[in-house]
Amino acid sequence: MALTWVEDGESRQATIFRRGKKATSTLVKSFKVFGTSDDSVLHAAVNAEVTANGQYWQYPGISDVKLMAESYSVSYLGDDAWQVTINYAKDGAEYGSDPLKRVRSFDTTGGTQHMTQAYSETAFGMIGQTPPYQSMAIGVDSNGVNGVDVVVPQLQWQETYDVPSSYISTTYIRGLATVTGTTNASSFRGFLAGEVLFLGCTGSQEWDDQKGLGPWSLSYRFIASPNATGSSGSAPTITIGSILGISKKGHEYLWVRYEDAIDSNTLLKKPKHVYVNRVYRESEFSLLGIGTT
Repeated sequence: MALTWVEDGESRQATIFRRGKKATSTLVKSFKVFGTSDDSVLHAAVNAEVTANGQYWQYPGISDVKLMAESYSVSYLGDDAWQVTINYAKDGAEYGSDPLKRVRSFDTTGGTQHMTQAYSETAFGMIGQTPPYQSMAIGVDSNGVNGVDVVVPQLQWQETYDVPSSYISTTYIRGLATVTGTTNASSFRGFLAGEVLFLGCTGSQEWDDQKGLGPWSLSYRFIASPNATGSSGSAPTITIGSILGISKKGHEYLWVRYEDAIDSNTLLKKPKHVYVNRVYRESEFSLLGIGTT
């Protein structure tokens, strides 16, 4: 039995969340349907119509944005006439490749570092005795320089973005893995080159068979440590014992080679050489795709 469908003036009411929202977009289509008073015939016709012609509503001009027909409602108007309303919806972020939401958090509780050299030295001895100068070496005994674990300045922060599904590809994920464990080759978020270490990124995405793919949630983690190079914007160079002008970037590793010395019949350990090793590769953080400023 062929029924007559007439779209009425209540149709095409829509609420579309485009960028920056994760709320549900909705669309309503409303029809007067004529030709039967039989419920079963009417419901069969509505399901056939939705399946054949209206299972999805296509957002104009954006091929990957579709709202699914989630439900319909009917009411009998009498005289073989019905009111039919079809409800379309889609959860999550809409189209595009720009980040939809950004959250930043930081932590300055500091990190732990083993130090063998102090910033200053004060010695105390028995009356009439002057303890020998240890060249600011910490915890010296006959076996060497033991050092001590101390809290040092450290800034960690995390940036979380919600982005459309189209933003993420296998190539992009592989690129993130390549940049992980590297320092910034160029300035990043106001820090000098070499001061920021990228710790990695975690990502998650929801999918179901009704609404398809939702947006990705991506969290990027960084740790900053200041350069000590004496250049503009950097901390002064480092002095260890009598060795001056030691230049070190934030995430380079500094260590000291000591030699034996005698002072007032006391065996000392004095800094002989200082080594600065680059232990992380450098990369351009622009490859992360989240901007650099």
